[in-house]
Amino acid sequence: MLNLAKGYLLSDAVWALRKARRHGWGAAAEAFRAMRYLRGGAQLDYSFYQLQLSGTAHARLDPVTHYVVFGIHEGFDPAADFSTDFYLDAHRDVAGRGINPFVHYLRAGENEGRRTEPSTRLGDIFSRLDSGGAHSGLGRPGFAPEEARKHRWPLRGDAVECKSRTDDTGIYNSRPDDPVLTEGRRGVAFMARFGLTGETPDVEAAVAALNAYPARSQEKPEVSIVIPVYGQLGYTLNCLDALLPHVSRHRFEIIVADDASPDDTKRWLQKLTGIHALSYTNNEGFVATCNKAAETALGRYLVLLNNDTRVCEGWLDRLIATFGDFPTAGLAGSKFLYPDGSLQEAGGIVWRDGSAWNYGRDDDPNRPRYCHARDADYVSAAAICLPVTVWQEMGGFDDLYRPAYYEDTDLAFRLRARGYRTIYQPLSRVIHYEGKTSGTDTTKGTKAHQVKNGQTFFARWHDSLQHHRANGTQVWAEREREVQKRVLIIDMTNPTPGEDAGSQATVNLIRAYQDLGYKVSFVPEDNFLFERDKVEALQAMGVECHYAPYDTSLGALLGRTGMMYDVVQLIRADVAAKNLSLIQRMAPRARILFLNADLHFLRLERQAQVENTPALLETAASYRKKEMHLAGACDAVLVHSTVEGDILRKEVPGARVHVLPLIETVAAPGPAHAKRKDVMFLGGYNHPPNVDAALWLLDALWPRLAQQLPQARLLLVGSNPPDSLRARAGDRVLVTGTVPELTPWFDQARVFVAPLRYGAGAKGKVLAALAHGVPVVATGIGAEGMGLMAGKTVFPADTAEALIAETLRLYNLPARRWVTLSKAGRNHIARSHSFKAMRDVLQSALR
Repeated sequence: MLNLAKGYLLSDAVWALRKARRHGWGAAAEAFRAMRYLRGGAQLDYSFYQLQLSGTAHARLDPVTHYVVFGIHEGFDPAADFSTDFYLDAHRDVAGRGINPFVHYLRAGENEGRRTEPSTRLGDIFSRLDSGGAHSGLGRPGFAPEEARKHRWPLRGDAVECKSRTDDTGIYNSRPDDPVLTEGRRGVAFMARFGLTGETPDVEAAVAALNAYPARSQEKPEVSIVIPVYGQLGYTLNCLDALLPHVSRHRFEIIVADDASPDDTKRWLQKLTGIHALSYTNNEGFVATCNKAAETALGRYLVLLNNDTRVCEGWLDRLIATFGDFPTAGLAGSKFLYPDGSLQEAGGIVWRDGSAWNYGRDDDPNRPRYCHARDADYVSAAAICLPVTVWQEMGGFDDLYRPAYYEDTDLAFRLRARGYRTIYQPLSRVIHYEGKTSGTDTTKGTKAHQVKNGQTFFARWHDSLQHHRANGTQVWAEREREVQKRVLIIDMTNPTPGEDAGSQATVNLIRAYQDLGYKVSFVPEDNFLFERDKVEALQAMGVECHYAPYDTSLGALLGRTGMMYDVVQLIRADVAAKNLSLIQRMAPRARILFLNADLHFLRLERQAQVENTPALLETAASYRKKEMHLAGACDAVLVHSTVEGDILRKEVPGARVHVLPLIETVAAPGPAHAKRKDVMFLGGYNHPPNVDAALWLLDALWPRLAQQLPQARLLLVGSNPPDSLRARAGDRVLVTGTVPELTPWFDQARVFVAPLRYGAGAKGKVLAALAHGVPVVATGIGAEGMGLMAGKTVFPADTAEALIAETLRLYNLPARRWVTLSKAGRNHIARSHSFKAMRDVLQSALR
């Protein structure tokens, strides 16, 4: 060990000097001393640390150097039972002095009895598990689900701290709640422009500015937004400045209900043209005002919005969409942020004693744990939405809580008792200037009722609250109390379901896990990139997505949370091969399932034959070895094709192989046969077999088809077409690129052609065509493994001549025969490729 320390002397000095450039000479000296100490025999777990480094640009850096120079800033842990973030957060004297936390513990902290990780670790939520010492000792899996490190935000400097994942494009500089900062600045500008927080506000000019916004549609609204107000006119106008021009796909009305304000609110509200102003003679409080105003609502949905708020882009659409994503939801509530961008509430937690927390208060709102939809005990009524029918069923807020406080919490509990869910929707963002109406002093005014109503609430719900934890205990578990099973899904990148069938299969797999009761977490392990549209689509479904800078390596993530997971689902052979051993060590209680969308070795063998490239056979042989090993090493392997299921069962007799059907939704019948003129092919053109098929179709099939079908066009639909395809576009050849919806294209097609010469797995394109009622001509490779019947649900042909002949025959069929085939395709999808069929197979694989 002494020789090791000497060998690194020069290297340690160089790295210390590099640290001085960013952190100063004091930090450099401390770093040098820490590296020398840790090389002298201290218990940094090299193998554990190397697992965290795997997959990063620093993977070849020795663990001691990385931990001291980078790791303590990036959430890396020197051993599985030592949490760097927790130690710094719990022992502020260490953090404040810039001391290396692990070195401090080894030198002094252990003798002082300092904790190195959350004492609750697995806690009672995992009491059913036999921990068997799996989390007791250096170098073993750890458990600290709420990493403590704060990242700089809204500053853009965090990209430096996840350097191993960054480049010059700035793609790592985006954060989920960046739009809040823009809206917050608009609010500051509006308030300042008219002096609305000063002693002499120019209310007349502010009202004129609001009246200048375009008038809203006079059609019946879909949504009724009720804003109860009591004074604070300036904040009411600020609220309306964001709401009046708010863009939504839903028509909405704005009802502002004045609860006998002591200022000039009533007079000015009557001058506003974009709202319905209600005015009450007596001040009755928040509960009564909301209940009375809601009776005037004309929409299908009721939104309650405080006047001391400012809504952000997409707020309403995201709120309403929640009821589509969660069909049993009775209430959806927004994410609340302070004007400076910090988090105010990510849903509420109610403790055993009836007290309540705004989860995440004052924290960085962009952390993954705050950014996915989930069940919450309640969401503050400053921005909530209910279907009007549900609001009426519940009788609105209970008058027991008049004038205000705990009415929203009680409503959520009553909804739950009726079988409805309360969903926190973080993509619906609201800036909340907290306490502007009722203040924050609980000893006087309306706020004084908070204490009394809390006692009333506790008395009513005492029995239910016995299932909750004591105040402040295991916050990470209490925030999602109902979760009993967890799955971590690992793919290479974020799914793009609008662009390729594989991504759609991933999203469907996520839905199936959710339907089986699993909380789903997702990792794009190749880049940990936050891509707004892709990631938010998952977060809206309730998926906790992990992204930089909060997570930058799978090893570090599993080191912190590996013990949580009941299942780890690997997608793609390369992802599984790279990470299997890591997962087996760091998530020892999880079942490991491997989804292989297609057998790569089979696809490559076929490609080598078509292209006459023997070198590909060597790659295919390598993949064969890899895929057979994975099939035997994982607890279960999932494939989409019955052909590939048979291959794996034969090659790996002990493997648990399940054929997981791709699923499609049967489309409504489209245009009649006579109105369909075109021939269609669909594919994601990042996939070589699709490019080959499209080019072969253009070269060998289309010239003859075009000649004999002069009214037809060739539709080459799908994402990422290469230049070789785009160059062939013309009046009768349409190369679309990515399209938002496939139905309009299938509705133009009379025949779908899938001339795949190589490839593997089930073909989503073929199933999509059948689901839309378009008869399919396909090669054997295009039709295999999906249970299709020749002459009924598919028309097979493998040569150019045969493909042309079958396409012409199908195209020219009498309308009645064509309709029969169209129905047969739809029936096959409904029978064999439904969500239930997929769910049942997954459930069997998990047994």
